[in-house]
Amino acid sequence: MTSDVRTEIRNLVLNHDAEGLALRLPKLTDAERATVAAELPGLLAELRESPAADWDAFGWTADSQVSARSEVLMMVGAATISGPAGAATWLMKRDLNSRWSGAPSPHRLVKAVSGRPMAWRADLAVRLARRIRRPGDRIVPLALELLRDSEATPPDHEPLVAAWLSAVGVAKDPLTPHLLPKIFEAAGAGRALLNETLTPKPSRRLALVARTLPREQIITGCVSRFLLGGDAQDLRFFVRLHTLVAPTPEESAGRLRDYLRLLPAAPGPVAELAWQQVRRARLAPEDVAEAVEAMTFRREAKLAVKGLTWLDRDLSTTPERVTDHVTALTNAFSHASHEVRDRAVALTLKYADHVTDPAPILDAAELLPPASARPLFECFTEGWTGDFTPGRLPEATVPGPFPTSGLESGPPEEIGWIDVEAWLAAVTREAYTNPDSLRETLARRFGEHLRPVLYDAPAWQSPRDWCTALARELVNPGEDPGPPGSRPPRRLPPYRKTVSEEQRTDAEQAFPGLSGDLGQALYDGMVNVAAAAFQLFPGLRRIVPLHEMPDYVQEEMLRTTDVQTDPYDLHDLYDPKARPAPAPWNRLPHPRECARPHAFLLARLDELLRAAKAGALPPVLLATPTRADGHLDPETLLNRLAVCAESGCEPLPLDLEQALLRIAPDPAPDLAERAKGIGSAAAAAVARRFERGAPPTPEVKLTWTLDLGSRVVPYDDDVLDQRGIANVSWQPVAPTGLAHLDALLTAPGMRPFRRVSRHFWPGMMPHHRELAAAHLAIGLIDRFDPPDIAIDDLRNLALAEGTSGPATALVLAYFLTLEGDDAVPPLLQLAAKSALPAAKTGHLLGLLSHRTRYEADPALPSLELAAKRGAHAEVWTILRHFLAVFLPREGERARRLHTDAVVLATDIATWADARGELPEVATHAKKRGSTSLIRACRNLHQLLTRET
Repeated sequence: MTSDVRTEIRNLVLNHDAEGLALRLPKLTDAERATVAAELPGLLAELRESPAADWDAFGWTADSQVSARSEVLMMVGAATISGPAGAATWLMKRDLNSRWSGAPSPHRLVKAVSGRPMAWRADLAVRLARRIRRPGDRIVPLALELLRDSEATPPDHEPLVAAWLSAVGVAKDPLTPHLLPKIFEAAGAGRALLNETLTPKPSRRLALVARTLPREQIITGCVSRFLLGGDAQDLRFFVRLHTLVAPTPEESAGRLRDYLRLLPAAPGPVAELAWQQVRRARLAPEDVAEAVEAMTFRREAKLAVKGLTWLDRDLSTTPERVTDHVTALTNAFSHASHEVRDRAVALTLKYADHVTDPAPILDAAELLPPASARPLFECFTEGWTGDFTPGRLPEATVPGPFPTSGLESGPPEEIGWIDVEAWLAAVTREAYTNPDSLRETLARRFGEHLRPVLYDAPAWQSPRDWCTALARELVNPGEDPGPPGSRPPRRLPPYRKTVSEEQRTDAEQAFPGLSGDLGQALYDGMVNVAAAAFQLFPGLRRIVPLHEMPDYVQEEMLRTTDVQTDPYDLHDLYDPKARPAPAPWNRLPHPRECARPHAFLLARLDELLRAAKAGALPPVLLATPTRADGHLDPETLLNRLAVCAESGCEPLPLDLEQALLRIAPDPAPDLAERAKGIGSAAAAAVARRFERGAPPTPEVKLTWTLDLGSRVVPYDDDVLDQRGIANVSWQPVAPTGLAHLDALLTAPGMRPFRRVSRHFWPGMMPHHRELAAAHLAIGLIDRFDPPDIAIDDLRNLALAEGTSGPATALVLAYFLTLEGDDAVPPLLQLAAKSALPAAKTGHLLGLLSHRTRYEADPALPSLELAAKRGAHAEVWTILRHFLAVFLPREGERARRLHTDAVVLATDIATWADARGELPEVATHAKKRGSTSLIRACRNLHQLLTRET
């Protein structure tokens, strides 16, 4: 008999027969239960060792045979294990509750244990209920069903309450009398009841609570729950329940202190509810003051306005109590809402005659905009005349002299462009005058800074790499083996069609499942495709070095591709048809990969490295600046030309071009004759530059487009919620005849891929600020992430000389939206030089807010700071053009930022004594209504159109 029971239960388990087990397990005798329970560990071990073979509806295999049969195993264990504690442990086993196993049917499991005594089942139900941790636990339906079936008293366990509320409801649930009163204390109960609604009629749980629990218990429970705290979602159900019960004034009278405690910090719906209770009660004067102060302290404008309305009603009969409400009024002065601030100012002036100590009011008035604070100062300060007087613009910063030493600073730790330029000048000078000492210094500083991949890199993108290579060349001449593509390939036998053993081995490794002719054919096809790719895209050899490929692959490449021809020579940028002879040692990146100034800088470094390899470094560099902004003194340039001429060495061509770019546009007339007297070709070029003057700065044009994926179209202002792209371009100017310099003056056809050395750029063209800004602005506002540009670039632009236009304005507007106050010093510097493009900056600030993800929020306080420091006239110009673009158009929703901008403009217009109607402001000022924006526009309009 015993053997038959074991076999019977085993077969039911292996066949997944849960229904059969639900019928059979309750009928087991105590002896049969013990027998089956003793077999469970062996059956579980057998199933664990069996391979997974079951698949669910999504095509995932079960973890094991155990998880596939978790429900039937849970039924057998719960029905046969002797003690409730052991049964609960079995039901919670990890194997039986894996993520792959389905939830057990609570009805079948309850039926399986129905043969156990009622007390045993109640004990099991309580134990399982205590193990609930969250409403989503797999054990929740089973624990609840066991509690109902066994008529057990649920344990005092908070997660059980939330789980019960989240589970499917049961009509006439026996658990309701036990668990429903606990919803006011149980954590998670409010979140479980989040979706209960009050309208159009109370939902099931809401109506159940109101129908089941006494009113007094509900009101007390709700208030206690509010005092416990929580966010709005946690308390939403209790707010609706409190509203449904609607306590009478008599019922609320004993809880007024609790409602007052909720006013300052409870979530908005709770504070609204508490306000409704206290406003109907008879409160002592000190309680009214406390309530109003709490309401004006809140950030919600609606509640703060209600508090001020209550304050006005209280003072209308007893105006002498205004002293009790000073804190409430000063709280409102710092509120974010213009409506709240304006009401507070109006109420303060209304009851000003009863204010005995105006000092707190005057202190708090400093937080108000000047236009709002003026009436308070006029009212409470005798003889007050005072408009705010902005400071004076600071003096324009005069850059200091350029440092003359640099061997112990600069590379290999690249700190900034000044350090690199000073280091290059020092290296060149010492290489000519004291090469042995220079070699020792460079060996000490660069001995540990040779990156292992430096010489294996096909191109050097960073100035640091070029400086390191220059130093290493001066320490160990000839150590650079050249770019990978120009090195002699390893063993290149004549091209042959026969298949080598190396090819067969590679083919077998590439296609391990194929052998013979098919695998070899596939591998040969791969080699042919690679050879064709290298022929069509020569730049691939800079990513996959030729010398690292198998010999027979090198054969195919050399047979089909002229690998010695260097397609990356910088001259392709200027005249693609005039390809120069192949240049060895060329590690310059392709011009289309990097910005024009970066290409110019790297070409200068390449020129220096080539001269060092040839032993032809000049005695001095011409282009080293004499001032920290990059300016080069013309007389110093002539002295350096004379040194080169005396040594019989002609200066390096790109060094000369950079020097010409750094001298002032209009040098002294006699310098041209001095230059001609030097007698070198370079001096003659400098003389021509002195006679002709500097090349004109291109006129930069800024346009906007939309990238719609398949096409690019001009930006249409009627298209909202589309991110635009700012395109910077300029027309070519008359060529100078110097290829690299002409490249800088020519707008690139596409956004550069790399902008590594952008902090060099303003110092490369210190008298062409707008040109440097144009290169920085290319790709600045794009649909992709912005390029690597920092606030120091704006500071360097502000130090530069020359005209300012839309490119400078775009960079300034960009940093005003991004960096805030850090953009103020460069703005003041430009204003001090009378070089601030204020109108264009304001216009672009508005466009950035409309057309891009950059908002004007950080810009407004920064503009106010700049105005206080003396740039009030310039800031007014910025704001005037900003408002013309930024204010909401017809059909566009007004935001608080619009009002903030108009309020700030009103203050700045007062400081700048501005006049003249702004059409966009006048349009809003003449609208009906009393919104914050309309009132602010009316104030500004009245200020601008007032009589002189």
